[in-house]
Order: sequence, then C-alpha cells, then structure tokens
Amino acid sequence: MELVRAAELPFLSLSTLFARSFEGYFVPVPDAPSAFDARVRSEHISLMESRVVKVSGESAGLVLMARRGRVSRVAGMGIIPRHRGQGLGGAMLRPLMEEARARGDSRMVLEVIEQNTSAVKLYERLGFRKTRRLVGFTGAPAPEPGVLEETDLSECAKLLPDGLPWQLDAATVRGLSLPARAFRCGPARAVVADVSAPVLGLRSLVVESSSRGQGAGRGLLRALAAAHPGKTVVASAIIPEGLCERFFLGAGFAQSPLTQFEMVLDF
Repeated sequence: MELVRAAELPFLSLSTLFARSFEGYFVPVPDAPSAFDARVRSEHISLMESRVVKVSGESAGLVLMARRGRVSRVAGMGIIPRHRGQGLGGAMLRPLMEEARARGDSRMVLEVIEQNTSAVKLYERLGFRKTRRLVGFTGAPAPEPGVLEETDLSECAKLLPDGLPWQLDAATVRGLSLPARAFRCGPARAVVADVSAPVLGLRSLVVESSSRGQGAGRGLLRALAAAHPGKTVVASAIIPEGLCERFFLGAGFAQSPLTQFEMVLDF
C-alpha cells in the first residue's frame, strides 16, 4: 500500500476515482467533474493534504481532507469495491491524523451516515466520538406566488449562526458558485443547489432574527414551489437534530430515512 498526494493525479482522474470509491453507497455519487470541483472549492478541501491509496500501483481509494483554521475535516473517504475489507480505511486515515496533530490542529471532524455501521465503528476505533445526529427533510410545499428575488449568496451566509456543521457553515455557503443560487422572499433567504435539477436541493434557509416565527420561511418555500412547479424540495441530512424539525414538519415535510453522525477527534 502506498499513499500519494491527491494533487499528483489529474483532476478528472480524481473525480472518477471519487465516484468509483463510493460505488454501492447509500446515496449515488456520480462521476461529475463540475460537481466535484464545486465541492472542493466550497468545502475548503486541500488536494495537497488529501491522499490517494495505491495497491500494486493501482488507485484503490482516496481520502479528501479539508481545513479551516485549526480544524481538519475528513470530507470524504472511500475505497473501490474490490479493495474493501482489507483494512485500508484505517491505514489511509491514521497518517493524516498524525499530520494534523503534529501541525497543531485542535480537532478533526467528519460526518458519516448512521446506517453505515462499519464506517461508524471504524471511526470509533480511531478515537472519534459522536457529537450530534444530522437529519434531512423532503417535501412538496403548496405553491403560493410570492415576491421571490435573486440575491447574493453572502446575504444568506451572513445571517447564519455559529456552530453549524461544515456543509451548512457560512464559509461553505459563501464559497458556493453557479449553479447554486440564493433567493430572498421578504426577510427569508434560501440557497438552492441547482434550480434546473429534477429536485430543488435546499442548501440553506434562514430568516432575519426579528422576523422568525412569523411564517416567512414557509412563505419562501411556497414561493419556490410556485416558481418551480412539480419539484420536490430536499434538504440533505446535514441539519443538527432538534434545530429545524418543527419548521419542516409543520411545512408538510417528512424526515428523510438516512441520518448522519457528526464525529470529532480532539487532539
């Protein structure tokens, strides 16, 4: 087994390897270079610090590492099917844990699908602890025309509170680019991953503090539904449990069956 910097491989090869490493995963991971590029940029993934694992000279998997300040994040770790079950996951991640500790990082974080019990157990063996459960929601709001205006992503990001998971954090939202777009309806803001997609992927939703609890968020969802009739709205399982259930369930959404654990390793 050999670990090489991801930056040493062509970018398109990394996109393909990322997709192959998640074949048969709980959610589909297509080989989509533009989406892979957007992920790298918005989530602050470092290809210099990410690693590709090679077995007998063949790329067998990869671990993507992101960094913000003194916090590192495992942004994705996967192994192609025929090399699974050989202990590569721990062998890939341990050297990166030691590098983070040596450079003075305070902690390393990751998210893992709760139903992926083998991965959860691996991270626990490596010393990670569960900090919170992350949930998602799916729904089809009743369409209701509203004054829906496109706005800048930063207008949404600046309203977000501290302490959100990495993919919901203001730094991630600010780092998004087209096809992600931000919309405003009165005091509410939302970021949609791609309005041309079959479903509306809700990347962020926030209401000005003085107007919360007055229906502005639901009004924005209904306006989005009116602007894009027939499309389901999906919020991925990156929302801290207990934060938004009342809002989404009250808007007629259902909680998604897949959940995640956010896990932390303190140095």
